[in-house]
Amino acid sequence: MFLLFIVSMFGYVLVHRIFSEITIEFAVSSRSSHLMMLVFLLLFALVSFILRSSPFTLWFFIGILLISLNFFPTILRILMEMRLRVALIPLLDGVLLGVQTGKSFRMALHSSIECQQGWVRNQLRELHSLLLTNEQGHSLKSALLKDFMAELVEIDHSKTRCAEQVRALRRHLKIQEDFRRRSGQLTQQIKMQAIIVTLLYFGLVSFVITQFGWSKHRSLLFLSLIMFLTGLVWIFSAGRRMKWKI
Repeated sequence: MFLLFIVSMFGYVLVHRIFSEITIEFAVSSRSSHLMMLVFLLLFALVSFILRSSPFTLWFFIGILLISLNFFPTILRILMEMRLRVALIPLLDGVLLGVQTGKSFRMALHSSIECQQGWVRNQLRELHSLLLTNEQGHSLKSALLKDFMAELVEIDHSKTRCAEQVRALRRHLKIQEDFRRRSGQLTQQIKMQAIIVTLLYFGLVSFVITQFGWSKHRSLLFLSLIMFLTGLVWIFSAGRRMKWKI
């Protein structure tokens, strides 16, 4: 029992270290961070009680949890970049309003960035810092921010007609966002159709197996599975190749 306690505490310390780095990188609030660590602590206590007779299984559980946490930042970064993409247009609205009220471009950008929250604000603060020091955006991890910074640098260096250039950039991002939303609606319809077809297929397969048996018809069932999977691949590949005008 003492060995299980040591293993659990060691695993919890590793999880705490990795999760602390994640909370710092993604600017997770202290309340959410403490709540998640409490959940992890209760999870370790529960798993240790269930697996009290199998230390090897407990080590296996800790390994899976650590591997999952190592992949978690990549998934979370993708989700946060979606939020960042949506935040760029309101950000430019704030910059445009500031420029029109007499602020300089850099001051208006700083004020608009400070209105953001969490990870998005941290990323935009880094962008603004690079803009102030006239550094290139190679240190930025996000390709979206690199492209956005290139546009901001061009506006900042021009020194003239800032409002018109910000308005043009906002219009460009709005067109991209509208296109992305409409294409997302199209792919969502394809996914829903695929889900419905999948449910119908497996319902039909279950009916055939229960009514006519598996062994006598397994060749036909395997053939139908191959044809079904081929159809699914074709549906998704055709949806990706589809081109349409906005």
